[in-house]
Amino acid sequence: MTTQSCCKMTFIKIIAFLIAGVNTYFGGWFLLNALNILQSSKYSKGSTIMFSILFSVMGIVAMYLIFQRNLPKTALWIGAGPWLIALVFLFIVMITSDYH
Repeated sequence: MTTQSCCKMTFIKIIAFLIAGVNTYFGGWFLLNALNILQSSKYSKGSTIMFSILFSVMGIVAMYLIFQRNLPKTALWIGAGPWLIALVFLFIVMITSDYH
C-alpha cells in the first residue's frame, strides 16, 4: 500500500468519518447526561449509560478503522451499528416498561 492510497479521501471514507463523528458526539452527550452535568436526557439512567458506552466505543472504533487500518467500509457498518442497537433497545424498553 502506498502512502497516496492510504491518505486518499474517498466518498465512503468521508461518510464513515461523519457517522463516526456523530456517534462520538452523541456518546459524549449521553456521558454528560449520565454524570448529571447536562440533565437533558429523556431516558432512564441505565439507558443513558448504555447509550453513552455504545455510541462512544463504536464511534472510536470506527475512527480507528478509518485512519489506522484503512477499512472505511467496515467502519461504516460499525458506525451504523449503534443506531440499530439503540432502536432495538428502546423498542424493548417501551414494550417491557410499565406506564401509569
